[in-house]
Amino acid sequence: MRSRHKLSVAAVLLAGLCFYATPYLALHQIRSAAAAQDAAKLAGYVDFPALRQSLKTGVQARLIGTERDEQGQPSRAHVMGAAVAGALLGPMVDSLITPESLARLLQGQQPMAAATGIGGEPAQPGKLQTHMAYEGPDRFVFSVRKLGEDEEPVDLVLRRDGLLHWKLAELRLP
Repeated sequence: MRSRHKLSVAAVLLAGLCFYATPYLALHQIRSAAAAQDAAKLAGYVDFPALRQSLKTGVQARLIGTERDEQGQPSRAHVMGAAVAGALLGPMVDSLITPESLARLLQGQQPMAAATGIGGEPAQPGKLQTHMAYEGPDRFVFSVRKLGEDEEPVDLVLRRDGLLHWKLAELRLP
């Protein structure tokens, strides 16, 4: 009877460990697909509509800026500029966010070079500075930049897709 209890406890602990490790395993698969330039496999780990929307929202928020008037509202000029840029931004983001550009980001290229494929060399293996952590039970953040760079890292946010699967769904630019 006692051994059955120990076995049950061990099974629960093992299941919890596996559950905790799922984003790390997904990230390993994503990075392997990026390194192998396997666009089809990489695309299977990406929620493209959510990723593109997060990027559009982030860029528009940057365009509006942090300046506020006396009522705490953003300046009208910034809001109008963001609206005009937003009209142009949508199709541009849709065309630039591809499995290939994501693979370049995961290899340490700066966002603009990764999106356009112009300039910027991928970092050599071992020359990346990365950080991984849970941001909540359904969000996991992977930060990446070239070792020695002064810029803020690019954050790639994975969201839980079902119980054990994760998909790249958000991109936070420096």
